[in-house]
Amino acid sequence: MNPDIQILRFPIGPSPWAFTNLSTTAGGAKYRFKETAEGDGELAGLTSLLDAKGATLLIFDFQCYARILDDGTIFLWREAGEKELKRIIFDCFSISSLRSVSNPLATATELREKKLGIAPLPTSQHWEFSSRVEPGVHQLSIPHDWSRFDETLVLADFAESNYFDMMARAIFAFDWRKRQVEIIPQDWFNNGNYDFGYQWIARVARRTDGSIVGEGIRLGSFELDETHRQVKKWLTQDPFHRLQ
Repeated sequence: MNPDIQILRFPIGPSPWAFTNLSTTAGGAKYRFKETAEGDGELAGLTSLLDAKGATLLIFDFQCYARILDDGTIFLWREAGEKELKRIIFDCFSISSLRSVSNPLATATELREKKLGIAPLPTSQHWEFSSRVEPGVHQLSIPHDWSRFDETLVLADFAESNYFDMMARAIFAFDWRKRQVEIIPQDWFNNGNYDFGYQWIARVARRTDGSIVGEGIRLGSFELDETHRQVKKWLTQDPFHRLQ
């Protein structure tokens, strides 16, 4: 995304596009992401988190997001399930609690076969939220204090989508301090002339002034208007746009 956008709380993701070859430092240690099994068609799209020695700590399937704090706290989220059972899954834990995976390929195979999304997860602060929710603001009842993360913007379906001619993509703005979530349908995309199986919104972030910017595969980057439902202006438009 354009470096002059002045973004706050921009997450890592989605996997694998925005994970691979990324490095980060957390809790005084260095980590990097890489393709789990390069050249293996059965495991294509899986991404591994490695420590400074190259040991595999965690493996991600498609469409996982992360935020890693300087103290080593890692916050993960992803969309899972089908139709009315779709939900957003959150996990929070210390990155130092991860242990090296003895057989990464076996773990990767199990992850893909069982549709685990992420493996092997340590003991975590875990919470799931059903994404079948009416647009608007809703209060949350969660068993964890995630106020240090301020806000997390999650992309998920708030209603039935078939990714062909019916789309219900929304921004779920989780405010952990207020313990509330605002569901904001992306009308510009859902009602637009897009190939939903080929073009999609990949990530969004909030500027310091409260506006929201985003980026889409084969779309480009954009700024939303005051309603956060329509595109105010395109920052870049590119039918071949890929995440960096």
